[in-house]
Amino acid sequence: MAEKRPDLHQVDALFNDVIFKVLSNPIRIEILKILAVKGPSDIQTIADHFMKHRSVISKHLKQMYEAGIIIKTIESRNTIYQVDGMEFLHKLEAVVSDLKSILAYSCEELYDTLYQEKSNYREYLEKESK
Repeated sequence: MAEKRPDLHQVDALFNDVIFKVLSNPIRIEILKILAVKGPSDIQTIADHFMKHRSVISKHLKQMYEAGIIIKTIESRNTIYQVDGMEFLHKLEAVVSDLKSILAYSCEELYDTLYQEKSNYREYLEKESK
């Protein structure tokens, strides 16, 4: 359970995290899927999956790179992109950890129990109403 009730600024900061911005765009989600399935790929291989100009895909790749979700290496004259799996996982785990602290107040007295049981507040309320 969180030590003190979070304030709006903490919640705002969490939901403005770069990971949410990256994952809020369907093209970037598709790029992640492509890289997860195909592995390291150049921009042309990635862009071939979209009906968008390469420059649009390049901008998305740049945002993802700046967010630390993908890495790029230069091979000859090509830039190769790939998911930085561990960094992506660490970023997601940090968000989940912060969410746990903030959302603990949505069902304060039951949070630890519900979390351990992999249950939720709706299921708890439904059981209580029977």
